[in-house]
Amino acid sequence: MATSDLLRSATRAGIAVGLAILVALLLPRQQDHTGWSLFPPLLAILVAMVTGRLILGLSLAIVGAATIVTVWNGVPPLPWVILGVAAVDFVWLPLFNSFQFYILGFTASLIGMVRVIAIAGGTQGIAELLVARAAGARSTRAATVLMGLAIFFDDYANTMVVGTTMQPVADRFRISREKVAYLVDSTAAPVAGLAVISTWIGYEVGLFEDTLRQMGVAMSGYELFFRALPMRFYCIMTLAFVVMSVALRRDYGPMYAAERRAFTTGQTLATGKRPASGREVETISAPPGISAHWITAAAPIAVVVTAVFAGMHADAWNATPVVAAREQHALFSLNYWTVVMSNTDTAKMMFIASLLGSGLTFAIAATRRDGNGHRPLGLRRIALTWIKAIRGFHYAIAILVLAWGIKEACTAVGTSSYLVAVLSDRLVPEILPVLVFLLAAAIAFSIGTSWTTMAILLPTMVPVANEMGGLPLTVLTAAAVLDGAIFGDHCSPISDTTVLSSIAASCDHLSHVWTQIPYAVATMAAAALFGYLGTSLSLYGGMVGIGLGLASLALLLLLVGKDPEAKPTE
Repeated sequence: MATSDLLRSATRAGIAVGLAILVALLLPRQQDHTGWSLFPPLLAILVAMVTGRLILGLSLAIVGAATIVTVWNGVPPLPWVILGVAAVDFVWLPLFNSFQFYILGFTASLIGMVRVIAIAGGTQGIAELLVARAAGARSTRAATVLMGLAIFFDDYANTMVVGTTMQPVADRFRISREKVAYLVDSTAAPVAGLAVISTWIGYEVGLFEDTLRQMGVAMSGYELFFRALPMRFYCIMTLAFVVMSVALRRDYGPMYAAERRAFTTGQTLATGKRPASGREVETISAPPGISAHWITAAAPIAVVVTAVFAGMHADAWNATPVVAAREQHALFSLNYWTVVMSNTDTAKMMFIASLLGSGLTFAIAATRRDGNGHRPLGLRRIALTWIKAIRGFHYAIAILVLAWGIKEACTAVGTSSYLVAVLSDRLVPEILPVLVFLLAAAIAFSIGTSWTTMAILLPTMVPVANEMGGLPLTVLTAAAVLDGAIFGDHCSPISDTTVLSSIAASCDHLSHVWTQIPYAVATMAAAALFGYLGTSLSLYGGMVGIGLGLASLALLLLLVGKDPEAKPTE
């Protein structure tokens, strides 16, 4: 990097740091927390947006949080003390939490698997299948959405399987990496959050059960979950908006510019941008003589999906709640599988499934023959291809590790507690759900995680709603917490699922964030206005709110959106 570029980045980073410090000083004190509780996420976001360097922003934010914690604890803020807290407490220890460790392994293994699928002719086979069936960019976008809806049981698995499978195909049809990342990101968490069999329902139902038990309400967590489903306005509208944008072939804002660039120039990744996965722009192809076939890609992916389900079932088989559920419910019932997913190590099963998928890919690639009956892909070449793909994953690993680190940093400085305290005195029954929705969005955006946001706000806001308005307001507020958390996580540049979407689509991460935010904000506005506000004011029911929200989003696409593949007018 040139000296001038370094000076420019340093200057911009300094301005961002100064602005973050100024905001922290101006923010009012709330209970036991000051404005410094917002300093780490604010700094990470400002530095990333001003300099375009996400790793720099995350690193500075973690060091800043370590400085705050050190001072609060009365320890001299010596450089080695601060760096020790930042490196060990915020980065090292969370990294070796089993969940994060297995997710890293799952992601890396899946990327290696997809690279081997490419040299075995599977990626080209999928492209040729699409060409034979529908041929075109629209069908590829539609296939991406359908795959996103089909892999509903976990957002991590959804993101990596769909993104890594469809990105090479999308490149062939001149679909921008930004669009692929958006389609992947906007189907993963919303469909996992709504699915009645997913890793999310176990977590959400568990939070509901604890909260309802503390409140003394005679209702199960399952009942509250199913009552809240029709009120999940953001998730429902997001999925519908994705389908509408593909069906109408309309885009606007930065996404339109990205799609127009890809269609007219063939640059699916903008010049000067860096794919989060570290891959080169060119797609790796099979050696001459090997015929492409879609089953080469479909079989390993099917093994991964099947192995996740089978692994979760086997892992939870002897757990006491699962044994009890087996006696009460059928083996393939929704209630039984919900209990299974609440009592299994999902991340570990996903990691094992990805290794099985990689193993099958190795076997398929090693047995592929060319026109002369030879096997051009030896085990050494296959293994090197797999390893090289993971080696190119270093940039994404750094982002993921730091994203997990800043979550720990935000917890240490009380970011979420401060945000709750700021807005808690401003809640009234008529607008409680929409304010809770916005509060959950702000917290999730700031700390980059929806699950932590849910764990913080459900025990806090659901009892308040029950006191203010009974069961109807309780159900609506519970839905608002879940949806607001997903929206904030969806938009946050420091969210691990947002990062994974960029990795899976091999898209520049900040480009993904900038192009996705206008779409997510539009959907959020429709959900807040027509969904949570309209229904909490008793102007109409939930289904009417969904209808009005979808109508407004369709009008937005028709009036503001444009066809990026349209021929220029003379």
